[in-house]
Amino acid sequence: MRVIIVGSGLSGLIMGHCLLQAGIDDFIILERRSNPAERSGSVIGAFPQTFRIFDQLGLLHDFQKLSQPLHHWIHLDSQGRTIYDGEFFDLLETNHGHPSMLFMRCNLMEVLYSRLPNRERYILPNKKVTGVEQDGSSVTVTCADGSVFTGDVLVGCDGVHSVVQRTVFPPPSKPFPVSEYRGLFGSSPRPDGIAPCSITETHNNDIVFMILCTQDTAFWLVTDRKDKGALGRQRYSPEDIQAFVDKHESHSVAPGKKVTFGDLWRTRNMDPGPGMYDYHEGIAERWYNGRVVLVGDAAHKMTPNLGQGGNNSIESVASLVNQLNALVKKTPHPTVAELEEAFRRYQKEREGRVKLIGGLTGRYTRWTSWRSWFGRFAQCWLWPLVGDRFIVNRLLSPMISECIKLDFVGENDLPKGKVPWKHL
Repeated sequence: MRVIIVGSGLSGLIMGHCLLQAGIDDFIILERRSNPAERSGSVIGAFPQTFRIFDQLGLLHDFQKLSQPLHHWIHLDSQGRTIYDGEFFDLLETNHGHPSMLFMRCNLMEVLYSRLPNRERYILPNKKVTGVEQDGSSVTVTCADGSVFTGDVLVGCDGVHSVVQRTVFPPPSKPFPVSEYRGLFGSSPRPDGIAPCSITETHNNDIVFMILCTQDTAFWLVTDRKDKGALGRQRYSPEDIQAFVDKHESHSVAPGKKVTFGDLWRTRNMDPGPGMYDYHEGIAERWYNGRVVLVGDAAHKMTPNLGQGGNNSIESVASLVNQLNALVKKTPHPTVAELEEAFRRYQKEREGRVKLIGGLTGRYTRWTSWRSWFGRFAQCWLWPLVGDRFIVNRLLSPMISECIKLDFVGENDLPKGKVPWKHL
């Protein structure tokens, strides 16, 4: 089976690693950029279920060296007063054995890139996809430089603005809707006023400041609700970003108003530098068409405030590769009907879960920015009343325990937690 992967982002590189574990080494990854390992993006949070897959790929210890486990999730009001300071992440680790960690996206991607064997053979830069054609026996991809590639399967790992989705999937398939929210992201050296190995979230009407800290670095994500006249996808210039910062730099982002957002901005890191983008959210109605299948943000997109986009992309890759691994053991060159049945099972396995989690992340984005009275009520009174133990033990851990892993690879280091995993 020859697999063509479009996109060498998180989903694309994880896809390559998983295929190699399955013994499917006839694949290529087409990347439109000249440098697949360029430093870009901000932070990625990995939850316990993702560390299981890292372990199966032989990457667990590489990632453990990059960061430290998270412990607390602290919620503040606009005056720097503590609404709630709980043991959220410690409880998750107790329940599932693995910790939750923060990674600078470029560092995580560098590990995935550098640890892919024979990466020069598999990853082809400067390959911007311009056309896709398929028939009963193969799928063919054409690139802007005139190069042509043919395979048995095409996997679209090319993100929320997927060229594969636009090219292959007929109407009514359409891009995911733009949320009414946008985010400014970046990082700074961690100031003394913000706790290490924690998330500190400051809430206000229509805006929330999320500061995600390792020992040394403060990653920040500022989410605000766009003006009604600015709905629809926008591109933000450096002048737009500076105007946004000027408007919000006086906001407190630490307990006791010890640190303002302006303090973080003035010490911001420039490698990689900050960026601003509109949020998208939604789930594609159909994830496959013939020999073509979508994975990750190309199939399901979530707001970033609960850090579940990357985790669910990795889980979807594992689900898809499980299906491909089972299929290739029966036939090295499957028919369209056989592939579509495998893709149907993959979508069925993942669709309900991403709808549930995507819905939760969307509601969390709206609640934490106090868009409504219920959001303020939930953040200021309901969460402190029920506590982290109820939220983790009754709501989150049951979902985490049902995560998908590679079903053909064992785990080298599966620590015991209080909540058993469904898939062992």
